Amino acid sequence: MARNIKKIFFNGEEYPPETFRLAMLLCMVGGFMDTYTFSTRGNVLANAQTGNIVFLAINLGKGNFGKAFYYFVPVFVFTMGILFSEFIRIKFEKHKIFRWQQIVIFYQVIIMFFIAFVPSGKWNMPINIIMSFIAAIQYQGFKKIRGMAGATTICTGNLRSGMENLFKYINTKETSFLQNFWIYIGLDLFFLVGALLCMVLVGIYGELSLLACCALLIIVFSVMFKDTI
Repeated sequence: MARNIKKIFFNGEEYPPETFRLAMLLCMVGGFMDTYTFSTRGNVLANAQTGNIVFLAINLGKGNFGKAFYYFVPVFVFTMGILFSEFIRIKFEKHKIFRWQQIVIFYQVIIMFFIAFVPSGKWNMPINIIMSFIAAIQYQGFKKIRGMAGATTICTGNLRSGMENLFKYINTKETSFLQNFWIYIGLDLFFLVGALLCMVLVGIYGELSLLACCALLIIVFSVMFKDTI
């Protein structure tokens, strides 16, 4: 078990944006962002657009069109964030100093830093819009973990992939499938850790708790200067 855990965290020379170590920090940020917007910015989910679409449908069905629009805008801006991240990828993919994912992280840090100082209230809607945008660029910028498809801002796909690999291990006894299972489950566990951390810090520091995400992202940004880790 200890050997498998070591292989997950340290597997030789790896491409930094796809390592489990950076993914776990990004998953903490993902869990933190969703919990932050839901608990301090009017019960809107920054990352989980499925939830926002459900809330959108519920309010449309009730005829609450103003509230429906409140949930529609983050979904729309999330799609724009995907397009923006692809623009960044094309523009900076061959940059000699920065990885294009670092540009994504840079935008996240700057935006979150200023959001942290905005009190909850009348600015909640534009802040939720912005948070959905930066959630989208993180989602698009980090789509692989250890060469496998994965996500750092949502849990559903990771749960599905984890259980699929567990079944393959049970069926074949191939240890690589068991390792993949632990990677996917680990991603969701760190998402949970980020969400719990947010609730603790929000209770103490309120909106300023978002600065914790900035600290985590600065670590990710710095590590990615290395060719391999």
